[in-house]
Amino acid sequence: MELIGRKGIDAVTMKEIAALSGGPIASVYQYFPNKSAIIAMLYEKYAEEVLGFVNECVADLQTEQDAFGAIDKLIDLYYANVRNNPPVQDLINAIQADKALADMDIAESRVHSRIFADATGAFVPDNLRERYVRLVFMMFHLAASAVRLALLVPEQEAEGIIENFKASAKIQLGQFMKGNYPSF
Repeated sequence: MELIGRKGIDAVTMKEIAALSGGPIASVYQYFPNKSAIIAMLYEKYAEEVLGFVNECVADLQTEQDAFGAIDKLIDLYYANVRNNPPVQDLINAIQADKALADMDIAESRVHSRIFADATGAFVPDNLRERYVRLVFMMFHLAASAVRLALLVPEQEAEGIIENFKASAKIQLGQFMKGNYPSF
């Protein structure tokens, strides 16, 4: 990840990866037939880290207010992690550029969002649960886009974007909890 952070995923060569690992390039190709395979492995580690954030944030949910707090904490953890790790920023961008890797990202978003939806679902009426699960999935996936946008603008604007995204997520959750999520 350090090499990717320094040069960017697109600029890193398999030869450089082999040199950094201290082995011949043939060894790298034995385990990773191409750069996409390396990106996929790095993405799996990143997804495990995000899973840890999700589990940490939902561990002690007991009230609706806890759910709102979990949204704030989760988005703040995720944003700080990506902002403070340039290689992760590059990894997220690379994932979106490759169809197979983007599909992995969607699958992980489903897993992460399902954990959150299951942990907060008791606060949502049964008749809205299916729509709620779908909304949580969408918000989890959109969180990465909000964070990417925040990283492209000046810091003061970035903070506003993150705050607006958290507010949007909490408004959506609140509507479900009240049992009056609108159908347009």
